Amino acid sequence: MAEQTTQGFTRRSFIKGAAALTAAGALVGCSSQTDNLKEIDADQVADSSQGDTQVKADAVPVPETKIFAGACRAQCGQGCYLNVHVRDGQVVRTTAGHFDDGPEFDRICPKGLTQPARVYSSERLQYPMRRVGERGEGKFERISWDEAIKEVTDKFKAYTEEFGPKSIAMFLGSGNTATLGGAAPEGSLMKRLLAVMGGSRVLPDRDIATPMAWAYMFGAGPYANRCSDTVNAKHHVIWGGDIAVSDKQRAHFFLEARDNGTELVVIDIAFRTMPSKADWFIPVHPATDGALALGAIRYILEQGWEATDFLRDHTEAPYLVKEDGMFLRMSDLGVEPTTTTNAQGQEVTVDPQLVWDEETQAPALPAEAVRPALGNVPEIEGIKVRTEMDMIREAVEPWTLERTTEVTGVSAEDIQHLAHLYTQEGDVQTDMKFGLNHYNNGMYSSKCVNALLLVAGQMGRSGSGLFTGEPNFGEGNVEAAITMPSSSGEAPQGIGAILNWTDFCNNIVLTGKKMGEDFPIKAFYVSCTNIVSNQTEQNRTIEMLKALDFFVVQDMTMNDTALYADILLPACHWFENADLRVRYYTNPYLLWNEKAVEPLYESKPDAEIYRMIADAMGYGDFFDFTDDEYLNVLLTTPYGVENGITIDKIREKNYLKCSNDPTIAFEGGIFGTASGRAMFYRETAAPDYNMGQEVDIEKEKFACYWEPAKEADLSNPLREQFPFTICCEHMRTRAHTQWYDVDYLKEFERQPVCRINPEDAAEYGIKEGDTIRLYNDRGSVTLLATINPGQQRRALHCPRSFLTREHIDGDLARTTFNEYNQACRNQSYFDCAVAIEKL
Repeated sequence: MAEQTTQGFTRRSFIKGAAALTAAGALVGCSSQTDNLKEIDADQVADSSQGDTQVKADAVPVPETKIFAGACRAQCGQGCYLNVHVRDGQVVRTTAGHFDDGPEFDRICPKGLTQPARVYSSERLQYPMRRVGERGEGKFERISWDEAIKEVTDKFKAYTEEFGPKSIAMFLGSGNTATLGGAAPEGSLMKRLLAVMGGSRVLPDRDIATPMAWAYMFGAGPYANRCSDTVNAKHHVIWGGDIAVSDKQRAHFFLEARDNGTELVVIDIAFRTMPSKADWFIPVHPATDGALALGAIRYILEQGWEATDFLRDHTEAPYLVKEDGMFLRMSDLGVEPTTTTNAQGQEVTVDPQLVWDEETQAPALPAEAVRPALGNVPEIEGIKVRTEMDMIREAVEPWTLERTTEVTGVSAEDIQHLAHLYTQEGDVQTDMKFGLNHYNNGMYSSKCVNALLLVAGQMGRSGSGLFTGEPNFGEGNVEAAITMPSSSGEAPQGIGAILNWTDFCNNIVLTGKKMGEDFPIKAFYVSCTNIVSNQTEQNRTIEMLKALDFFVVQDMTMNDTALYADILLPACHWFENADLRVRYYTNPYLLWNEKAVEPLYESKPDAEIYRMIADAMGYGDFFDFTDDEYLNVLLTTPYGVENGITIDKIREKNYLKCSNDPTIAFEGGIFGTASGRAMFYRETAAPDYNMGQEVDIEKEKFACYWEPAKEADLSNPLREQFPFTICCEHMRTRAHTQWYDVDYLKEFERQPVCRINPEDAAEYGIKEGDTIRLYNDRGSVTLLATINPGQQRRALHCPRSFLTREHIDGDLARTTFNEYNQACRNQSYFDCAVAIEKL
């Protein structure tokens, strides 16, 4: 096999060079690892038969390698189990960990393999620092930990005394998903610190739309069939996700099923990795997936292919709705409501909904009807009614094949084929992830796809379902951990306020008011996050940060957000402290991350820093417990208690299978709603946030409502000025912006690029490698063009995980908007229109 050359080096020359360096005793900068090594004579170096220079096996004593249990704590959602190889106190390698009960989740990705480079990154924050230049300028001076903690807590105390504890805001990021030191886990010590101090929590408001649609229609989860069920589907439809890049623990299940005869269908806006593996690829215009689902439902109903029995027995499709939008209930027929006490001890009214029984030709309770009608219900005691199924038929009526094709770009033949596949060709397992989520209409599109699955009866049994994943332990007994009294018996005062990111960023900090009322924010403390790069509309974020009185950043590296800090607190790497990882949906294990090496420089574990702040604030007695004691409180969930799960039990193998949830979500068609049925309609609805916005609540009541996206919509007049939309896609080599400092991975994704359709490129005179500028009224980014026939016309793809300083100019995050859908607090990363300028 020919040697592969990269930047002038071959594998052979690398081996020769490494051997020569060792022979010369020249491993400069690795003193702790080279203390046990010695120089060797020339006769200790021998040529192999291939001419490679090698060191004889007995020439140099090899330090002992110890292997520690590790867990990748990035928020890619995979939760990979790692072996951390340590030699002479240094991490030298990572490999995939192994679970005794099967190899299904023994996976490691390029990021996991390059963890040692993150441990020894030149970007590591080495000691506490204080800003000495302008915010964002990146000029700091070194200070001690005592100085840093005193300055932070003196400010916090002063602001609390003058403006109240809510004037201290905290952002709990997802860059460390461990239980003690992480910020994203709801039971973390940072959240307990926030609750003890009574400060304001700022929500990131990401990835909300699609899960909100699941909860709206299906109630409580789990929503996923286990990954082992993948093999039982006749067809897989991956809808809006390139899981080979963003969901590596699960991708092999689909590919193995495909190799064993399951048809793999991918619906996506570009021909990417997963579409390249598909048997059938359906390209769809950005943000029009909901319209495609409605068009497919209309065709299904035209052909009489709907799953009538499933709709009657397992959904609220037969429920009767009056002209005023309220359900027909027993009280409408003269039966007085009763009351009962619910599981929370609250008294609630009981006034059951009704269906029309075709067998008895009379209204009936759903559980008592022999054959609930799905339509053509007569007036009942003078009351006009229609079924939810009638409402579905009415909603999809406009979505003819012609209109659906016009809006989505999907051919009539493909729409018909998709409808046939879902209803006439056996079990279909859909995998709908967060591609739809990242648009302003994400919840509407997600509901419409949910409705397609229900109309087709493709839920509640093996081989069907909404997506596959591993039900997991969750985040533990969060309430008990966060509200646990101090050692003197005092209860935490509780979080003072919950603030939405857009409100915080665009209004509260800048005006000192929330919905017209005084709400001063004086200090902002963020941990385990890079908000400047990862939240939308970067210029707004920077404006907010510059307006703050005091800004504290706790992190491992000098990322874009760290540049704006007043005080920088250096957190150590995940391998430099012990913690429990619980938060993931792609493998079914609790993972113990052993401490493999000592923290470098003056960095400290995140959890230790939270404790230091608490002590200096006078709240030390609220943290008067060991790490094990706190973790054991978190583990006291009903499942944890039933199975005797403790931190010691987890440490026996450093992992523990953590759930007995069923293999099939909603098995037998029993959903997590109050009725046990999937819902298409709610007589009342409410937004999940309150910023004083105007809300047309009728849009939120019905699952088959759909509207176009804000800027991705091709028919929006804005597109005349800004004709392109951007998909800010995940990168294979980074988890959000983490791993930006790993040069190995830059050999694969070296710099920011923009993938553009060849016809669009020709129209603008753009060639491969040209420098182009993408811009709109919010901001711009300058990067290199790459011509890609897998792109649709007027739809660009740009990897989204580069720092600002890695761009030629500007930043991709400066082009996105920081606004929410009227009812759903969701960052719309993909809903962004721009123009192109060739430079």
